[in-house]
Amino acid sequence: MAKHIIFGAALAAALMLGGAQGALAQRKGGDVVIGISQAPPSLDAQITSAQASRNVTLHIFETLYARDENAKPVPELAEGVTVSPDGKTYVFPIRKDVTFHNGKKLDAADVVASLERYRKVGASPALVAAIDTIKASGEHEVTVTLKQAQSTFLDNLSSPRAPIAIYPASEAAKEAGKIEIIGTGPYKFVEYKPDSHVKLTRYDGYAPNPKGTGRDGFAGKKEAFLDTVTFRFMPEGGARTAALEAGQIQFNETVDGPTAKRLGTDNRFTIHKMVPFGLQVIKFNQAQAPANDVNFRLAVQAALDMEEIMAISYADIYQMDPSWLYPGSAFHSTVGSDKYNKHDLKLAKELLAKSSYKGGKVTFITDNLRPNVDTATLVQQKLKEIGVEVDISVADWPTVSKIGFTPTGWTFWTHGFGIEPYEGPGSVMAPWVNGLSQQAKDPEIDRIAAAFNAEMDEGKRKALYDAFQKHMYDAAVAMKAGNYGIFQASTSKLKNFKPYRIPRMWGVWLEP
Repeated sequence: MAKHIIFGAALAAALMLGGAQGALAQRKGGDVVIGISQAPPSLDAQITSAQASRNVTLHIFETLYARDENAKPVPELAEGVTVSPDGKTYVFPIRKDVTFHNGKKLDAADVVASLERYRKVGASPALVAAIDTIKASGEHEVTVTLKQAQSTFLDNLSSPRAPIAIYPASEAAKEAGKIEIIGTGPYKFVEYKPDSHVKLTRYDGYAPNPKGTGRDGFAGKKEAFLDTVTFRFMPEGGARTAALEAGQIQFNETVDGPTAKRLGTDNRFTIHKMVPFGLQVIKFNQAQAPANDVNFRLAVQAALDMEEIMAISYADIYQMDPSWLYPGSAFHSTVGSDKYNKHDLKLAKELLAKSSYKGGKVTFITDNLRPNVDTATLVQQKLKEIGVEVDISVADWPTVSKIGFTPTGWTFWTHGFGIEPYEGPGSVMAPWVNGLSQQAKDPEIDRIAAAFNAEMDEGKRKALYDAFQKHMYDAAVAMKAGNYGIFQASTSKLKNFKPYRIPRMWGVWLEP
């Protein structure tokens, strides 16, 4: 696997300074404004898998189980779990020290109502597909019975992708997108002004997990020192950087490589780096022609120069890698690498000739993030060489994500795929189960995913994951360009920050 990372000495020094902040004295108070590139399509955490939503909602809501720093499931609102010998019954004692932001005590009824709601409206229905029944077996105890044993059930329950957030029962009874934003997390909701910002304030009634020993992924001991956290929607990277330099924001969600190198030489700022942070993915809409034809999809897959896409879209920090999982994962695989990054225009034209595509424009949708627009533009240019005419449609993230989960109005869609490979193979498969992302059911994916979830033997699960990845390439279900990383920038007054899947604002504080 080739790696391409630009990382200068000055920037490295800045990062080392940033990593030494934990020894400083904690301080309560202060307001942090975070510049984020996209507005969240919803703050109803259960119904969206958008990164922009997670950035906000995982400060407000919590789950029964959460992922630790190494992405392993650990108790959060549950005290633990007892699993029956047949692997089908899970009994969760619920913590008794937790209150919602409206003052209501958390109990089993809230948990049952929240899990039942997710079964109806959750954005990742595959996470709860194995559940048969959910019941309150005590005031602070919930029993979940599965249809069959599932090796990934706690993984699913702790997923932050479209989290199975716990709401008050009164809110869990409401339709998707109609809830009041009431959670149990360290920060509570204040206001959401469309086209401007979301504001949160510290929840002084928050009960940190007594088993937590410090910040630990999405779990652990969450301590809120800041008075308020505001997520300001700023799609233009240059505007975010200018705002950081002017002191109008204290944290920039993402900066490009040259900006990171420049700011890294200024002691007013700290640069944070995380690689890989996501996969650059190009989806096909298989509900309509021409992408419902496997030869068309294979032709596109054969034509594209994935390294060119990554080098231009993420010039400063990327990795070429065929796996749909991150390096270091026990399930990381090179299966399908013979079809990855082919850039074979002759083969592409042969496959296209076998397809039903006989000319005409196809639509590529993308949000306005520069790497995604660059990816769409490069695909457009390359496909023109094999005779496919592509129109690019650019809109904000909420608009594009709404279109992308419908079966009409698009042929290609590109965006980051970050949380799924972090979670593991079950989560990488889940978006394709029942045709959720490709808009058409794929019986082979459904079969493999069901077998994977039911299989308890690790070796057999690895073989099933390899079969999934092979099918992704053999049928060109979707395409992966490569792994990308991110640079983030903050005021040097923000202490003890550590980059993760979201910009966690617990365990951090501001120096005056």
